[in-house]
Amino acid sequence: MPVSASRPQDPTAAIGGDSASSAGNKDSKKTLVLLGTGWGTTTILKNIDTKHYNVVVVSPRNYFLFTPLLPSCTVGTTESRSIMEPIRHIAGRRGKEIKFYEAECQDIDVGKKELKIEYNSNLVEGTNANATANIKYDYLIVGVGGTYNTFGTPGVEKHACFLKEMGDASKIRRRLKDTIEKASFDSISAEERSRLLNIVVVGGGPTGVEFAGELHDLITEDLSRWVPELSKQIKITLVEALPNILSSFDKKLVIYTEVMFKKSGIALRTNTKVKEVKEKSLVVSDADGTESEIPYGTIVWAAGISARQFAHTLRSKVPDVQTSSRGLIIDDYLRVKGTKDIWALGDCTVSKNAPLAQVASQQGKWLSKTLDRLAKDKSIGSTDDAFVRLDQTVKPFVYSSNGSLAYIGGEKAIAELPFFNKHITVGGPLTSLFWKSYCLWELSSVRSSLSVATDWVKRALFGRTMSVD
Repeated sequence: MPVSASRPQDPTAAIGGDSASSAGNKDSKKTLVLLGTGWGTTTILKNIDTKHYNVVVVSPRNYFLFTPLLPSCTVGTTESRSIMEPIRHIAGRRGKEIKFYEAECQDIDVGKKELKIEYNSNLVEGTNANATANIKYDYLIVGVGGTYNTFGTPGVEKHACFLKEMGDASKIRRRLKDTIEKASFDSISAEERSRLLNIVVVGGGPTGVEFAGELHDLITEDLSRWVPELSKQIKITLVEALPNILSSFDKKLVIYTEVMFKKSGIALRTNTKVKEVKEKSLVVSDADGTESEIPYGTIVWAAGISARQFAHTLRSKVPDVQTSSRGLIIDDYLRVKGTKDIWALGDCTVSKNAPLAQVASQQGKWLSKTLDRLAKDKSIGSTDDAFVRLDQTVKPFVYSSNGSLAYIGGEKAIAELPFFNKHITVGGPLTSLFWKSYCLWELSSVRSSLSVATDWVKRALFGRTMSVD
C-alpha cells in the first residue's frame, strides 16, 4: 500500500508508510482504495475478499452512518451513537484486514494512479492544522456521497440547517432546544415568540417528510408535558416546490400523507419556491408568482442533493467526457467514463438510477463480486485491460427495487413494496411496525440494532430528552 508524504518535515505526514514497507506478500496484491464510508463503499468492505486486495479506506469520518434514522436523532427518538458504526469494527468482525485513513481526498493524478489526501495533524506539536500525503492505487472506487444542494438560493448556507450528517442532526437538536428556551421568556413579544416557534422544513422528499413527522411526535408526546403552553404555539411548515410532496411515491400514499399531515396541524406549502433565506424569515414565491415572507425560528433545508467536491475534481481531469455538473458519469458497469481502473457509485454519480441508499448498497454488492472475480480469474485479472474488457466477462449492474418506506409521524408510516410485477401500497400503524423492523434488520450490527431498540423502549417508557452540550 504505497503511501508517500508530501510534507517530509511533518512527522505525521508519512501515514501508512511503515505498513507499506512491511507488507511482504501483500506487494503481489493490487491495492484497492475506497473513498468514503457510505452505503456503497461500506457494502463493498463487508463483501470484498481482502485476501485478493490490499484494501485502503479513506474518509473524513471513521464510521458508517445509518441515514434512515438520522431524522429521529434530531429530536432524541434515537441517540446518535446508536446509528454510527465504526469502520474498523465492521471490517474487524468479518476478519478483514484493511488500512483506514481519516482524511479527505483533495486531488488525483489519473496517469500516475495517485491520490492526494489531507488530514488533521494539529494534535502533533510543531505541525500545521492540516497535512497531506499521497496514496498509490491500482483500483479506485469513488463513493464520496452527496451533499446538500442550495440551488443557488441566497442565504441558505448562512442561515439554514441541513440534514445530511450526524453533525447536522446535532445542530438541529441544539437549535430546537435554544429556540424553545428563548421563547419561554416572558419579556419577549408575542410576535417574536410566534416567530421562534415556527419551524420551517424546505423539501418534501422522504427526508423532509420524516423530519416533520419526528418533530410532530416530539411536540405532541413530550413538549406537551414539558412546556404545555408553548407546545400549543409551535408550528411546522413544510415548503415544497413541486405540486406534491413525496413525488417518487405512489399517488395514493402521497394523498394519505398529506391528509395525515393536515390532521396533525403540519402546514403544507406546495408549488412554492424559496427565493431567499433571511436571518429571521424566508421569501417564497407561489405558483402564480406572488411573493410573501414566512417568519421562522428554525429552518431545515432538505431539498435536493449534489455531488461532493472530489467528484468535480475527478471530472475536471477528463472534461471532454465528464460533462455533467451533477456528478460523475458512469456506465452500466459503474466505470467512470473517460478513466481507467476507476469505478464510482452512490450519490456522487450520474446514471439511470435514483440516488437512493438501496441503489448504492446493491451497487456495492455487485462491484465487490466483480472485483473478486477479477482477482480469481487469472485469464482476466492478470491482464492490464481487465477494466476495459469488463463488459465481456460479467453482466452489467441492474438495480432491483426493494420498495420505498417513509415514517410520517404519529406512529404511522407508508410503504410501496414490489409484489411480482405489481406494487403494494400500504400506510398506517402496522406499516410503522414494518418500517421499524426493517430498520433493525438493516442496521450494520447486532450492537446497533440493540442500541436502537433500547432507545425506542426508553423513549416509550420515559420520553425523549433534548439535552445537548
